[in-house]
Amino acid sequence: MARIRIRDRDQLPEALKAMRKINRLKAKVGYMSGGELEMIAGVHEHGARIKVTDKMRGYLASQGMFLKKTTTHIVIPERSFLRTGSDLHMGDVNDLASDLISSVLNGDRSPEEFFELLGQELRGKIQEHAIDLNNPVNHPFTSDRKGSSNPLVDTGNLIGSMEVKVE
Repeated sequence: MARIRIRDRDQLPEALKAMRKINRLKAKVGYMSGGELEMIAGVHEHGARIKVTDKMRGYLASQGMFLKKTTTHIVIPERSFLRTGSDLHMGDVNDLASDLISSVLNGDRSPEEFFELLGQELRGKIQEHAIDLNNPVNHPFTSDRKGSSNPLVDTGNLIGSMEVKVE
């Protein structure tokens, strides 16, 4: 006669522990390392008004852009790609979270992995949004120098350097 063993594996304590950890974690998407890329992203995200100095006026003239004497500021318009991209695609991220939460509760995935996947999903959606963003357009001088009219795409460094951080 065969012997049958039944093991009752109560996973509720582990699931509750995972839920408590999920409630403490979050995923951040953006530019968190500081430096030039964070500054450039901030300028695009919020726009900027830059005072024209004599040195700047001279440099721009040497590059073929001659400012009027009455020009006191250069205005870079807001091109929100982080906030807008996030707002437009948060539903996709929530759908993914709904699909993945059971894998955390049953112990197949850690809460950190869960948030990393959600952050990567949002990062990808924001990157797609930034690549497709075409308004407001670049100044013709900028388009000529870049060889492209896409306001957020030049070398791809800004969009490609977007980070995901789970904390």
